[in-house]
Amino acid sequence: TEQSCHCLRLDVEDAAGGRLGVANTGFFGIGLRQGQKYNLSLYVRGEGVFNGPLSVRLEDSDGKPLSDAAEIQGIDAVWKQFKATLTASATESKARLVILAGAEGTVWLDFVSLFPETTWKGRPNGLRPDIAQMIADLKPGFVRFPGGCVVEGGTVETAYNWKRTVGPVETRQECWGPWNYRFTHGMGLHEYFQFCEDLGAEPLWVGFCGQTCIFRQMENVPMEEMGWVRDNFLDVVEYANGPTDSKWGSLRAQAGRPRPFNLKYVEIGNENAEKAYEERYRFIYDAMKAKYPDLVYLADLSYYRMPSELYQIADRHYYNNPAWFLNRFNEYDNRDRSQAPLYLGEVAVTSQDGGPIRGNLLAALAEGAFLMGCERNADAVQMVSYAPLLAHVDGRTWDWHGMIYHDGTRVFGTVSYYLWKLFGLNRPSYTVATDVKVEATKPAAIAGAIGVGTWNTSAEFKDIRVEKDGKVLYASDFTQGAADWTQDGGRWSIQDGVYRQSAHTVGLSYFGDETWSDYTLTLKARKISGPEGFLVVFGRKDQTKFWWNLGGWGNTQHAIELNQSPVGRTVRGRIETDRWYDVKVELAGNRIRCCLDGALIHDATAPATEHFYATAGRDEANGDLVIKAINTAAEPVAARLTLQGLDSVKPKATVTVLTSEDLSDNNSLDEPHRVVPTENTIDAADDEFPYRFPARSLTVLRIRTK
Repeated sequence: TEQSCHCLRLDVEDAAGGRLGVANTGFFGIGLRQGQKYNLSLYVRGEGVFNGPLSVRLEDSDGKPLSDAAEIQGIDAVWKQFKATLTASATESKARLVILAGAEGTVWLDFVSLFPETTWKGRPNGLRPDIAQMIADLKPGFVRFPGGCVVEGGTVETAYNWKRTVGPVETRQECWGPWNYRFTHGMGLHEYFQFCEDLGAEPLWVGFCGQTCIFRQMENVPMEEMGWVRDNFLDVVEYANGPTDSKWGSLRAQAGRPRPFNLKYVEIGNENAEKAYEERYRFIYDAMKAKYPDLVYLADLSYYRMPSELYQIADRHYYNNPAWFLNRFNEYDNRDRSQAPLYLGEVAVTSQDGGPIRGNLLAALAEGAFLMGCERNADAVQMVSYAPLLAHVDGRTWDWHGMIYHDGTRVFGTVSYYLWKLFGLNRPSYTVATDVKVEATKPAAIAGAIGVGTWNTSAEFKDIRVEKDGKVLYASDFTQGAADWTQDGGRWSIQDGVYRQSAHTVGLSYFGDETWSDYTLTLKARKISGPEGFLVVFGRKDQTKFWWNLGGWGNTQHAIELNQSPVGRTVRGRIETDRWYDVKVELAGNRIRCCLDGALIHDATAPATEHFYATAGRDEANGDLVIKAINTAAEPVAARLTLQGLDSVKPKATVTVLTSEDLSDNNSLDEPHRVVPTENTIDAADDEFPYRFPARSLTVLRIRTK
């Protein structure tokens, strides 16, 4: 068929010659649990004299049987589906399914499926119970699916198309994803909606907008061919919400679901950019808004800015190191509330000191400080989600971070998992004013490499020079190339001895030593085209970096930023096209001076990273005052809590603490509960009382007021 155009032919020439057949290890081994039943389904036809039998069983990697054999009889020249049930005799995470031929001849096999009988919530074609329950325990308010880069695809042909994922499982078309793994679409659109309902979470569906991944070989579907892309958006809403007499609503009903799924949130694209994104987005949005005006539409603005009338929520993605997140605790305090609210769709600490961090205690605490700032500004940041949620320990495309890891039979949550879980379980109805007074730490000197770049703009750079105490650390000569520069996004080239970034996207290029400090950086920069100016990077170390953003925010302002958080005062200004500017950045300790064409624009000092963060809120369901506090320091913080504006405070309070001996501590398959929350009570709560917050910890205090 069109959906299934591949099958397996097995030629048996000597059936008496021993074990003859095929085996499949699944994805990094098939996980079996002793005593559990597994439903086998396969399509078979014989050719010529072959009429069977076939023998099917489960084995370990050495060939030891792990189930009785199921005999497949009655094979002839017509495709037939055969079913059987195999019961595992032992628990094994790396089993294999073996099909052996009992006669000579040719046999054809197609859609061989082995599926556990036990699933979460008992759903047919459902989910693995232990993993699904861990997700449920997070108490998510919504689920964003199917992704992520899977939505964009590596090519238009491999972009996510939900219509390939519905209907009988054996008819669903498989494809390769941009992260180099294969999608069987066994969990398709319908199963996603069911999962959201079982979780009690809102579905947030993300669709292909007509532009493939901007970080790979970006392709844009021609506008005259965008009809099918638009229709996929219109039709998915009909599948989710339409009546049973509609085309796609009837397919939902045939799958056993006459009632609508009540889809409310639709995101058009994922991490797309350039005018091509806006053009395709607008084409889809206009059609969707006309037919479904009450839906909430999201635009991914991680790498592009779009007119605000085209979306109701803006999606942005943040991956960075712990310092980046800790420095953004106050990021949204002063956000303009006239702007559309934010959805931070992909958030995670990814690395520390250039290496993977994998959701350890430090990563969790940094994410927690950031989440506190989001929670405190919930009118500006309406939704947040971690990514990636799941990873197989033997198949990690992203080896830097993760929330839930598993193999064939076991699963564990990283420390990040338990922190996000605590935030989900202790989400207040509203926040209250919190005043935290702590002793400031001494800021460190700025140290790190240099760089140049753009934001959705094309620009050129030349005469780049770094000096310290009269000594030249670097002087560019692009006539000899730029092999010693490291590019991160964009299209970089050299023309007439000038270093050019020509794509209207985020493009950066770096050079230098992370130990450089107290230096002066000078260069010439020219904007070629685009809506903004250019970026001058300094103090780049690991994933921490400062940049001077000239002509940012639609070419209206200049600002120094530390990991995109403002440092000092933002100044109004713009960058003219096709004009060379003289740029100068001076570093002295943690002081930064920036000059443009000889004029001093900024004189700022870099802030110190704090170590103690706290927020508070009220749970209307039970009246509890919920206090969250994070201490990243190696020593406890002796604090005095003062509660104001409460009619009464009950003396007994619940305390939940997430901590460990070292910030690098984490969980694993062998030690899944090494770092998990502990809960106890205190009897000293009052309008004012002392409390000692442990070192390296998240503390959640629930103080009863009723």
